Amino acid sequence: MRRSARRGVAAVALTALSLLCACAAGPRLESVTTPAAPEVTLTGDGIRWTVLLNAWSAYPIDLWRYFTPVRVRIENGRSDDLQIRYEDFVALDAANQQYRGVPPGEVARAVSGGLRPPDPSEQPRPRLVAGPWYYPYWRRRWEPYYGPWYPDPYFYPYGWPRPAAQDVLTLGLREGRLLAGASAEGFVYLQYATARGGVLTVSWTPHLADGARLSTRSARFRVVR
Repeated sequence: MRRSARRGVAAVALTALSLLCACAAGPRLESVTTPAAPEVTLTGDGIRWTVLLNAWSAYPIDLWRYFTPVRVRIENGRSDDLQIRYEDFVALDAANQQYRGVPPGEVARAVSGGLRPPDPSEQPRPRLVAGPWYYPYWRRRWEPYYGPWYPDPYFYPYGWPRPAAQDVLTLGLREGRLLAGASAEGFVYLQYATARGGVLTVSWTPHLADGARLSTRSARFRVVR
């Protein structure tokens, strides 16, 4: 590879890395009681509920701009079944603003395009592009291909946006029955709950399969920017 080509590839790689880092630098949650803890666990009624902090690293990496993804683990130590429902998850900020759990299907449609909510930060978003890459037409002479950013005025990269919905759907917490002795883990997508900062209280009110309501459990987190 020619020296100028290597410099061009390196410059593009650094630019892409900078954009990705900018996307990932969102607000973080830390426990009010144990700030250094990577997770918070609450027990009661034979149920173990764990909130795993700052666990989203999938695509889109800037999901925090539109929703607040919270990874939870539910372990049912009871002799009867639980009913997992998104509506049972809620967050409350210091101003008593309430944020509900949003089904993964709605989140996926929002981040995929048409239903995307406005960006609260009002900052332009970088566009991640995935291959393949094509030549627009044949050159008169053959030259080796050094990658999508080959520095030649006769070439340009062409690609399509990487699908944004797949990770949201596959990593989301599943609704439905949680059998006695079983466990489930996945992301609960809250309405954009970290915009105001301060303290955020995340709560879950479990229900049994017959609809009976159990006691609400809540964990308090500090929004760190």
